[in-house]
Amino acid sequence: MRFFNNLFGSKTDNKLGVEIGKHDVIEMKDCENINEKKVHSDLQYTPEIAERKTLMIFEKTFMEKFKKIGNLNQKCPYCGHEFRSNHVGEKKCAECKKSFFVQKRVQDMGTAAFRVENKALFDLQWKVSSNTRKFMHYLPHEFDYIEKQLKKQGKKSVTKNEVMQSLLSAYAKNSLNAGYYRLYAAFMFHKAELMRAEQRFAEALEYYFYVYFLHVNGVSNDATFSSNSEINEELRERISELLAMGKLQVKKSRSLFEYAITHLNVFNPDNISLPANKVYTMLMREFKAEDAQKEEQKPMRSFVLYTKAS
Repeated sequence: MRFFNNLFGSKTDNKLGVEIGKHDVIEMKDCENINEKKVHSDLQYTPEIAERKTLMIFEKTFMEKFKKIGNLNQKCPYCGHEFRSNHVGEKKCAECKKSFFVQKRVQDMGTAAFRVENKALFDLQWKVSSNTRKFMHYLPHEFDYIEKQLKKQGKKSVTKNEVMQSLLSAYAKNSLNAGYYRLYAAFMFHKAELMRAEQRFAEALEYYFYVYFLHVNGVSNDATFSSNSEINEELRERISELLAMGKLQVKKSRSLFEYAITHLNVFNPDNISLPANKVYTMLMREFKAEDAQKEEQKPMRSFVLYTKAS
């Protein structure tokens, strides 16, 4: 049995994982590519040119929700009364007696005073832009090599994220050509992680949707597909956090999901297990409870009629 059969995810369920380790990449590098014909057949497909307008609409939504919360002036966010303490945490205004919070905000690392009702959004802003993996720690030599190559191309200054994106893209391509589709999905997940850290939230969600599409289709490292109903918990958490911050429902995010598949899918649709429309239906079921919580509470019809008449 091949080494990869026991990689990725729990030993007790069939949820696909998103972790990448040294052994994963070494195994892919040293493979004899016995599935070359199958890979050639699967990759006889070019992603369609997708209109970026959809992405821009969602990006606007995210940036509206990611705006800075609170003030840096050491003033109560309710009445404007000044306070002197720089300590973070919950405080109570000496003037209006209302409680508020003082915390570092992620956008500028300033110590901001903000209202209690903004605490949930404030925390989500931190969640969606932190805890990003550093893939460079797995392959430091390759990271250094790509950094030097980018500089040789004429780039005067190269950021770590630029190097990591190039590294992930290169290995994603290699894993595809070697038939390691599950590893390819993991690399795509890491690309989404970087986008999230760069506050490119709509693009990150697009890539997370694509990874979900690949996982549901049961991608394996033997160049095969078999439908899989178990969503990886970490992937689910990432999607849930972004949707929560943007106050988005899955059932109203179909255009972004379809954009993700149109823009990113490299596999021949005839060779995979489930088409995009069925996968989207499964995604809606997965987040049905979260969607219900975001429903706007509409007044009863009789109440509306009464208020109009009065």
